Amino acid sequence: MVNPAKFIHSLQPYSITPQDVWSSGNDGELLKLDWNEAPFDFDFYKHEAARIVKERGVLAWYPDYLSIELADKLSDYLNIGDANILTFPGSDVCLETLCRAYLDREDTAFAICPTYENFFIYVAQCGATLEKINLQPPFIFDIELIDEKISSALSPKIVYIVSPNNPCGYYVKKDSISYLAQRHPKTLFIVDEAYIEFSDSQSCVNLIFDVPNIVVARTFSKAFGLAGVRIGYLCASLPVIGAINKIRNGKNVSMIAQKLALYALNNISKIDSWVSDVKLAREAFESWCFDNKIKYYPSHGNFVLFHCRKPNELCSELKARGIYIRNRNSLIEGCVRITIGNWQQTWKVINLLSSLSYLL
Repeated sequence: MVNPAKFIHSLQPYSITPQDVWSSGNDGELLKLDWNEAPFDFDFYKHEAARIVKERGVLAWYPDYLSIELADKLSDYLNIGDANILTFPGSDVCLETLCRAYLDREDTAFAICPTYENFFIYVAQCGATLEKINLQPPFIFDIELIDEKISSALSPKIVYIVSPNNPCGYYVKKDSISYLAQRHPKTLFIVDEAYIEFSDSQSCVNLIFDVPNIVVARTFSKAFGLAGVRIGYLCASLPVIGAINKIRNGKNVSMIAQKLALYALNNISKIDSWVSDVKLAREAFESWCFDNKIKYYPSHGNFVLFHCRKPNELCSELKARGIYIRNRNSLIEGCVRITIGNWQQTWKVINLLSSLSYLL
């Protein structure tokens, strides 16, 4: 038997929520609120996808390697140059490619935790060491603590910050990230802005020119409702773009994904309307938690993390009724996370949770 590379051999795989929704057979009744995607397919994408597949070469040819048209539109959307943008099949691949490009075996990466743990795998597969800076409830981003931790290390190669944070929901001020990155110019600060559209916080995208050791990863999977077609991008200074381009495989970004993302940006009012619906529903869910004395963490994403007495039983009871939420008990004791959909979906969940109050 041929053994895998030693770093892979000793690696524990990322533990994902079971995706049995694909085999449940529960058509029409299922409400998937566990992975922070849009809970349903947007009709306007269905019509556009049907049109796209009729275009010449979309299925038979390799895609546009540079995603030229999409990068040009993203340039307008973000107000940065298209040369500072690279597209990927999802922001996960942005993160993985950054780790492959910058981490050696003797390097260390820091992650501000709790956080999105798939990043841990990308670090480990490079043979680098991951160190966690653990924030305690109520999960306040302590810039002095983080600065001290970074300063006490021998220049960690990467610091990973998710803002707005998943699963806790807080955001990190743009000025705080800028301050840390300028204090530690030999460290690459990866800012994961997967949920930025649901937040009133400022993006770090325009920092990449004055603070070139900041990289911003973003996605069309959350607010844009395109998780299934896999499309994301990163924004970075030209030296970082140059390093990434040495190993990036642009053929993995399909033309269907590129064109649907372009359609979304050309019809941004549709996305803005959905985001507004989610924010209103999020406010309603948090108000319900407050009124019922359920401890929760105010969120700037499309989800809310909250406490309950019996997280395992609660998730099982909801699943039996066709509603999937994320059990975060192993990460934050007594916590579950729910993706926020529209107003009607959220009230359905609230009513059901009210009937299961003995588990809350």
